[in-house]
Amino acid sequence: MKIIKLLYLKYILSISICFISSFVIFFIFSLIGNLNENYSFNTIFNVSILNSLQIIIYVPIFIFLISIILLSIFLRSKNEIIIIKSYISLKKLMIFFLPIVLIFTFLEMNKKNLTSMIEDIKTDLKSDNNLSTTKILLNENDNTKNFTVFNNIDLKNLEDTEYRFYKVYNNKIVEAEFSDDLTLTKNGLIANSYTIYNNKIIKDQSTKKLFQINFLDIINQNFIIKNISEKNNFFNIKKLNLLIFSILLLSYIFLLFFDKKYVNIKQNLTLPIFISLGILVYSILVFNNSFNAYKQLFELLSCFISSMLILKLSLNE
Repeated sequence: MKIIKLLYLKYILSISICFISSFVIFFIFSLIGNLNENYSFNTIFNVSILNSLQIIIYVPIFIFLISIILLSIFLRSKNEIIIIKSYISLKKLMIFFLPIVLIFTFLEMNKKNLTSMIEDIKTDLKSDNNLSTTKILLNENDNTKNFTVFNNIDLKNLEDTEYRFYKVYNNKIVEAEFSDDLTLTKNGLIANSYTIYNNKIIKDQSTKKLFQINFLDIINQNFIIKNISEKNNFFNIKKLNLLIFSILLLSYIFLLFFDKKYVNIKQNLTLPIFISLGILVYSILVFNNSFNAYKQLFELLSCFISSMLILKLSLNE
């Protein structure tokens, strides 16, 4: 138990140093970048803090890697890692590290939602009276994104209010709509006429179009961009692949730095660092590519490769 406590204390120290140093670096650059904005210093300061948190949350595996490197350095400095490897088996080490792996896996899988929440808070800070004259509704579905944009919103006078719609497929606009002739009724917002772009053809439509949204509710909410996509099941195939791969990847990084080859203080950590960075780049390419036909196959293959790497390290122990 004393060794487990020592491991947790050392890791808390490592992750604290990693988090604080990363936060300070991101905060300084963000603060410098925001000083040109026309906001009060208090707003700039708070937005810079949120920017720093946003960046850290968006790269949880990278933060995890740095914390493991620091942990390994701390344990090697006094040869504590040799004692730990002598008295604790690999299975017990993995039991110790499993909660940490699960926490970072959770952050990796939910980083988009968490960063979106922070983005909403930043928007509130920047908006005058916490209300914006521009509202954007985002609806994502596989490789299709629908953007509904309302510009120059003013309930007292809708003459300058504009409606725009963009349907984006594989990062290309395939359909668009525009209208600056809007009327607010009891039934909702109506476009009396609008222009539509579809199949590379632009047409003017004189028919009225009723928007199936609560326009008044949208105006009164404190956001500029709102994701209205339907929440997918947590255990769909895409997230399941990411869940398995994240657990395997984090476990492999941990096992790599605790491998018997790198226990000796004289042994350089350059190789495991480059191996880990290489796998991180590989994971980014696999889980953020646009090759739809073979995307799931690549993801499953990456999970298989990670499991083989873990098995190899386990057998070497």
